[in-house]
Amino acid sequence: MTKAELIERVYDRKHLPRDLTKKTVIQIVDAVFTEMGDYFIRSKLTRNQTAKLTYPGFGTFSKRRRGTRIVKLPNSKESVTIPAQETITFSPGQELRSLLNRNGKDRVGPKAMGKTSAAKAIPPKTIPTKSAASGKSE
Repeated sequence: MTKAELIERVYDRKHLPRDLTKKTVIQIVDAVFTEMGDYFIRSKLTRNQTAKLTYPGFGTFSKRRRGTRIVKLPNSKESVTIPAQETITFSPGQELRSLLNRNGKDRVGPKAMGKTSAAKAIPPKTIPTKSAASGKSE
């Protein structure tokens, strides 16, 4: 999804005030992402505490530090050192995870993300495969 698509989807929501203009939606979306970015840029990592931004029902963004590592280039097999860097990781919340595992049966609405009781995910069925040489099930 692009920024323009996100803005269009937010603008088309029926539960928002009718007098909300597309320009206002653009400003709100920009402000939210700017604040999120500023929070992670300004926060300092310590051994005991990391910067986290939690949105209930959706998930948690966490700032973490990757150490220096050595990798091999696939083409030349040459070793290259990648310096330490800070990055953001995302862990989906339980409600989002359960909605994702419903295989898109229901459209996610404003109330679906706020429910406290999430649907249980159904584990995939295992299907025995046949070996080509023996014809037996494994």
